[in-house]
Amino acid sequence: MIVVVIPSRGRPGRAHRAVRAIRETAARVDTRVLLAVDRDDPTLDEYLALRWDPVPYRTETSVVVLEREATGNLVKATNTVSMRIAEEDPTAIIGNLGDDHIAKTAGWDNAITYALPTPGVAYGDDGLQGRNLPTAPFISAEIVLALGWYALPTCWHMFVDNAWRDIGEQTGTLRYVSTVEFEHEHPLVGKAEWDDGYRHANGSEVIEHDKAAYHEWRERYMAEDLRRVRAVLPEAA
Repeated sequence: MIVVVIPSRGRPGRAHRAVRAIRETAARVDTRVLLAVDRDDPTLDEYLALRWDPVPYRTETSVVVLEREATGNLVKATNTVSMRIAEEDPTAIIGNLGDDHIAKTAGWDNAITYALPTPGVAYGDDGLQGRNLPTAPFISAEIVLALGWYALPTCWHMFVDNAWRDIGEQTGTLRYVSTVEFEHEHPLVGKAEWDDGYRHANGSEVIEHDKAAYHEWRERYMAEDLRRVRAVLPEAA
C-alpha cells in the first residue's frame, strides 16, 4: 500500500490541485492520500471544506490536523504523520510530496511499487532536480522505522532530500523511476507565485540552519543510520 503525505500550510487551493492530480492518476485501489495541516493555520477551515471528485474505488482523502506539539515546521509535520503510518503498517510505502508537486504520470503508483520489491527509496522526475535529488520520495516503512524518522529531524525544511539521496546511495537502495513525473511547480522556475511560506523556506536563516544540520548529520550520525537501514535489508548492502 502507498500512502502519500502532503504537508501544507496556507495553500488550500494548491493542496486541492495536488491531491486531485494524485487521485486521478493513481491506478491502485489501496493508494491513499493524507493532507497534513496545522491546527493554527488561518486557512484551516478551507482545508476542512475541500472536496474532490469521486474516483472509482479510491478512498477519500483525509485531512490530518496537527496540534502545536506535533508540528512547527515541514520536517516535524512530515515525521509526525509518517511515523504514525509506519507504525500502523510496517509494509507500507510512504510518499512525501509538497503541495506544489503535481502527479503527471498515469499509474505512477504501480511504477513506484514495482521499484520497491525490497525496502528502499524511490523517486521520479520532478522536472527540476530530476535524477540529482529525490525531492518527492517514496520510502519503505521498514526504513522509516529503522531510522525512527522519515525526514532528517534536525532540519526544518531544506536538505532533507540530500539525506534521502545519501542513505539510498550508500545502502544501494536508491531507485530513480525516470518514467514517473511529479512536476515541481516552484517559484524558482516561475511555476508558482512567491508567498510567505516560500519566502521563509528559501530564506537565509532556514538554508544556513539546515545546511549545518545536514553536514553535522553526515559527519556524526550518518554511519549509524546507515547501519540501521542495512539491518532491515534482505541481504547486507
